[in-house]
Amino acid sequence: MAEISILVPKDFFKEEVRCDYTISEKMKKVWAVELDLLYELDRVCRKHHLRYFADSGTLIGAVRHKGFIPWDDDIDIVMFRKDYNILRDIAAKEFKYPIFLQNAYSDNRNTRGFSKLRNSSTTTITMADTVKNYNFGIFIDIFPLDNVPDNKIAFEIWRRRVKLIKKLSDPGVYFTSDHYKSPLKKAGWFVSKTLVDLVGYKNVFRHFESVCSMYNRKRTKCVTYVAHSYGKKKHIWNRSCFAHLHRVPFEFMEINIPDGYDSRLRTEYGEYMKPAKAPTTHQDIVIEPDIPYKEYLKLNSMKDIKNRFILNYS
Repeated sequence: MAEISILVPKDFFKEEVRCDYTISEKMKKVWAVELDLLYELDRVCRKHHLRYFADSGTLIGAVRHKGFIPWDDDIDIVMFRKDYNILRDIAAKEFKYPIFLQNAYSDNRNTRGFSKLRNSSTTTITMADTVKNYNFGIFIDIFPLDNVPDNKIAFEIWRRRVKLIKKLSDPGVYFTSDHYKSPLKKAGWFVSKTLVDLVGYKNVFRHFESVCSMYNRKRTKCVTYVAHSYGKKKHIWNRSCFAHLHRVPFEFMEINIPDGYDSRLRTEYGEYMKPAKAPTTHQDIVIEPDIPYKEYLKLNSMKDIKNRFILNYS
């Protein structure tokens, strides 16, 4: 079993049926790892007076099930950018092995616009990960919330600018020219690679984050995680949704949810209180709660893992 510090009830790992869905012993182990990560995040945030909120499926689970949605396999968290940056800066001191806060500053090959709190004594690899080389521990996602400009034209310019920076810089980090077949895409990769080599990806990423947060000094009506979803309408919420938080049960612990959870969830999901059984959004994934990712990769090459994913598609 993975290295975790949270006290797990003895019967938690037993296979059980919730909402006519069978949760296996292995998935219970995955949940335990993620709950331990959330427990550690909660501890550090409470210590430093930082606010976080359960979000997306995790928020639905907290409200509707007092725990995980039975067919869900991850945890999503949001934080205002100011608190998110403080967490990033204190992470190396506060989180000890196997806990690791992964972002563009702590893991060189990571270019996501958000952070993942990972357990390095476990393994989780998706199809998208097969071109990368970084920490592959089981994770929870932490998304920074930034202010949305009130003016519609300013919003559109801002959204497109954020997306363009990522589109220009990411290929130069992840790929070689052999990844592209068309001359036009190869030329685009060359521009990206040259930009990253000359400026340095961390400097590019700092600029990316400065654009994401450029309206944070203004009191705007809405917020979003533009660094992740680039201003999708369903991910833009009234600031008042996150004005206050309160603690609610989640499995065998307590977590933070926003007081305005109803408005936030209806914006994206509509009638979220009615369960709609669906597979996890991470269908093509390797999850091993009992194997450190470094050991797993000694036994399985990325090429082999990718080929298995491809076979599953066909």
